[in-house]
Amino acid sequence: MNSIIITGGSGFIGSNLVDYLLAEYPNQKIINVSKHTYATNPRVLRHLENNDRYQFVPLDINDTIAFHDLIQRENVMQILHLGAETHVDRSFVYPRDFLTSNVVGTFSILEALRHTSKEIRPRLLYMSTDEVFGDVPSPKLCTEEEMLLPRNPYSASKASAEMYCNAYHYSYDLDIVIARSMNNFGPRQHPEKLIGKIITRCLTETPFTLFQGGSTRGWIYVKDTCRALKQIVNNGKSGEVYHIPPTAYRTVEEVMQTVLDITGKHHLFQGYKGTRLKDDERYALSGDKMMTELDWKPQEIFSDAMKKTIDWFSYNRWFWQHVESP
Repeated sequence: MNSIIITGGSGFIGSNLVDYLLAEYPNQKIINVSKHTYATNPRVLRHLENNDRYQFVPLDINDTIAFHDLIQRENVMQILHLGAETHVDRSFVYPRDFLTSNVVGTFSILEALRHTSKEIRPRLLYMSTDEVFGDVPSPKLCTEEEMLLPRNPYSASKASAEMYCNAYHYSYDLDIVIARSMNNFGPRQHPEKLIGKIITRCLTETPFTLFQGGSTRGWIYVKDTCRALKQIVNNGKSGEVYHIPPTAYRTVEEVMQTVLDITGKHHLFQGYKGTRLKDDERYALSGDKMMTELDWKPQEIFSDAMKKTIDWFSYNRWFWQHVESP
């Protein structure tokens, strides 16, 4: 049986991807390589404990030898590398953690692949972010060929890892594709993130404030991202970058209003207070390449996907209750 490795498979996008691949590809084994951190919850994949096609490997991706041995042991066809530190605000406080996980961790995987014989060497998909371009003035949409201008430790670590992927593709003939996505939301997202924070405040009747500012982000439902990643790793051209277009562009205020409209909890919002540290005003990606070359676009409607997300948080309070979400 062929295998697919997902790094960070216990995280938000990763755990949704594990479930998606197991359901859509019944003849493949899914190997979740994860290091449990504050942002992961081991219970999210407990329902797979007796699934013969699922394997959890508690491994730090910085352990190059162990990762190489795993590739050698299993019939791995693809690696979807999602494992990363992702919270921008935390990157200002713990920049070394982002360097170690996102840059050195990716380098370690590349080294493991470099020392794997070409006959069994799998394809690597590296998951990057729209933030590598920095602040994007309206109405510009960044194409895959734009210059990278990261402006915070998180985006700098992701851009650096992209450069290593590109260098190893050309230097060592590794089969690599890069995906850049935007702000994901959906089931299992940590409640420190914007949408999770607002939803959990509404579900617990807790008044809340937001930072001042009208920043705009592209939003995409996590199930759409899972479908996009599999399309890219299956059909993307080696050495290429693909932008995953969002479901919708919304300001922070518009996102909040959508949640409040669905929940009817408008009275909980107590206004704006303070500003977010070094916040970029706008991120924006052109999805033309993804839609024309790979014939892919999001399926979910923003408001419908938000309703699904709220329902999931409502029915799965075990996931977020007693979890710190400042």
